[in-house]
Amino acid sequence: MDWRHMEFGDVPSREEFKELTLCLLRQGVTNSDRMRDEIRRQRKLILKKATGKWHETPSDRFVNEHAWVLEDLVVRKIIEKTTEKEYHLA
Repeated sequence: MDWRHMEFGDVPSREEFKELTLCLLRQGVTNSDRMRDEIRRQRKLILKKATGKWHETPSDRFVNEHAWVLEDLVVRKIIEKTTEKEYHLA
């Protein structure tokens, strides 16, 4: 499988993001950018720099959906946010 640009269909569902995030945290990956990079690398997807227009590009949507999952996990006290972009299992 060759590397390719991300498409909207490549963005994991929130449930899949949740499972991937928890798995990465158990492996010691605690930085949100590194988590996204690991997910992207496993799928050989090229992620473009986020623009902040969260639903206009697949890359923006990928970052935004993962951010929502992280926040949901924090609110549900499954994980804790320790510093900017750093998370740990609660």
